[in-house]
Amino acid sequence: MASASASIGSSISIPSSNGVRVSCSVIGNGYGHEEKLSTFEELRGVTVGVLATLAIAAASPVMAAGQRLPPLSTEPNRCERAYVGNTIGQANGVYDKPIDLRFCDYTNDKSKLKGKSLAAALMSDAKFDGADMSEVIMSKAYAVGASFK
Repeated sequence: MASASASIGSSISIPSSNGVRVSCSVIGNGYGHEEKLSTFEELRGVTVGVLATLAIAAASPVMAAGQRLPPLSTEPNRCERAYVGNTIGQANGVYDKPIDLRFCDYTNDKSKLKGKSLAAALMSDAKFDGADMSEVIMSKAYAVGASFK
């Protein structure tokens, strides 16, 4: 006795403004059944695909750019913290104290920054023009508006 097999599917494709095309598809397989999916079940499958696509799009880096940063540190020597770096020595963003280098000026610093760990440093609008940044670890650093000419 041969069993009938049916494949019924629906798909949706959503273009994105950043050139990424996300496609979701739902395929029902009716092994041993000759019935087709109802319109409600097809609609439910498409809805799940759309919701999954929206969840992925909501977690995009474009959305994360609007996150709020902590207030600017009031520490008098906060700019000098770059010369010490992350004292834990891990490049994964774990730190004993946040390194807040926002609006600091390190223009033409030729030796003090070399080889430092600035992991997870807040570096918005800081100036590093002409500074020797060789072997500096900047993983997970936030440097929007910083200058590295």
